[in-house]
Amino acid sequence: MTDERSGVLDLVRHSGLNAIAEECRRLAVARGKYADRWTVQTGWLQVYMELDEWLQAAKFEGKRDEAERLEYGDLLHTVLSLGAHMGYDVEKELRDAMQRNRERAGVMDHGE
Repeated sequence: MTDERSGVLDLVRHSGLNAIAEECRRLAVARGKYADRWTVQTGWLQVYMELDEWLQAAKFEGKRDEAERLEYGDLLHTVLSLGAHMGYDVEKELRDAMQRNRERAGVMDHGE
């Protein structure tokens, strides 16, 4: 593994993303955003709703406005909240996704 790749994956490993995801989940529950019996389906519905709000705010004209950035943040918050609710190690899932995308892009380490 190259130092650069190892460094990038270590950033994810030590990012505190799991703690951030758990706080997102806690805040969502505290706000009453989800029913007491929050199901996975309810969580995914929230993700779809946030995605739709982000797409509605997005102008796709080359410049970003505040509403679009706010909706993007809400979408990230919801995805992280759902991951925490499902008990995922979000740092591991992100590292694994990064590795899969490296492989798909044909980015190989020196010596492979």
